[in-house]
Amino acid sequence: MIETQAVVMKIEDSIAYVQAERKSSCSGCSESNCGTSVLANFLGQKAPLYRANNALGAKVGERVVVGLEESALFKGTLLLYLFPILFLFAGAVAGSALADTADAREACSVAGAVIGLVAGFLWLKVLSARIGLEKKFQPVILSRVGGAPLRFVAFEGGLKK
Repeated sequence: MIETQAVVMKIEDSIAYVQAERKSSCSGCSESNCGTSVLANFLGQKAPLYRANNALGAKVGERVVVGLEESALFKGTLLLYLFPILFLFAGAVAGSALADTADAREACSVAGAVIGLVAGFLWLKVLSARIGLEKKFQPVILSRVGGAPLRFVAFEGGLKK
């Protein structure tokens, strides 16, 4: 099981929305010439919220340990990368096979690849919505981390001058 610490941000029924810290893959992210650092700055530093099964009854502001089965991560990664690429290749081959002339074969192959890639992403979206609700693919709150719960203060309208 893959585990990480997170903070519970919101509760809905037996589902907790947790925010995990983003961890760098290296210690050099403060360098401006690092490609990962540039990408992280472009995409923003705010970590997204993840849904986790809250069988433990964690409360908002608590630090918790969230876990996900390795097999679920492997299958999700396989779906995310493999199927769009397979659809892309299948579309390219189909486009090339449907071309009338040798001159049109390259254009039809490219068009088929684009259509196949889009179809792969659409199929992935439908499939992930269906299997994403299965318990084995959902993260679970495993335990609480010691210490007092964090308090959140919402500021609306920004700072006054």
